[in-house]
Amino acid sequence: MTAAAVTAGPAIIRRTAPSGAAVELTLPAELGELRWYASTRFTGPGMARQFFVAPRGEHRAIPRHLMPGARERRLPMRGADAVVFEAADRSDAALVVVGPHHEATTWFGGPAPDPAGLAGLLAAVRFADAPVGAALTPASDLLVRQAGVTLIGRSPRSTVLVRGASDALPGLPAWAGAPIPGGELWRVDRVLAPQVAATVAGTAHEWRYLLASETAVVDVVLHGPESRQPAVAEPAAVAALSAVVARWGV
Repeated sequence: MTAAAVTAGPAIIRRTAPSGAAVELTLPAELGELRWYASTRFTGPGMARQFFVAPRGEHRAIPRHLMPGARERRLPMRGADAVVFEAADRSDAALVVVGPHHEATTWFGGPAPDPAGLAGLLAAVRFADAPVGAALTPASDLLVRQAGVTLIGRSPRSTVLVRGASDALPGLPAWAGAPIPGGELWRVDRVLAPQVAATVAGTAHEWRYLLASETAVVDVVLHGPESRQPAVAEPAAVAALSAVVARWGV
């Protein structure tokens, strides 16, 4: 776990989204120490790719645990390493772009593309890494469209998803949320198995919480008894979440 990837609240957190947008968050201590990830999608002629961004080093789990015995090869990139893993039976493969601080992984669900296909994929995106996050953007906006840009914070106590308002606002509830200093707050049902739902009934953990500002939407799940964490009463959860402030593209 790198120091750049972990934050302890309450604090002002500054991250770079995969689109290159600067994101500023104020997060309460109740959310725990967050380790930061991200995801984004690319679509274009002959291209439909989902990339997952993680702190550098997590790809080592691919040959150790996810695809034991996978073949590995490296491809040259400017400012990063591109590593291709392919299962021995070619049933799956992954491409990982590894920078000094972060890495971006996409899965193929089958054999890896041939060398020309891999070269074309790597030429279609640009990877710029920094301690506050990695930007993975189209090399040409005319050919490739980027969507689904999400920052993801994870700790034993919570999961936090942050998206830009232009992408996320259409998915907010139709009714007005509770006013908080940073915008509006909603609670939304979680999709849980019946046995899990029974363990969180009557607590703050039976809900997801959505917070919307003028520029960002934050989706928070507070982990409770279903994750072997202490239960939190809803008034305390709302009081903590009322301190959240999010700004996208600052």
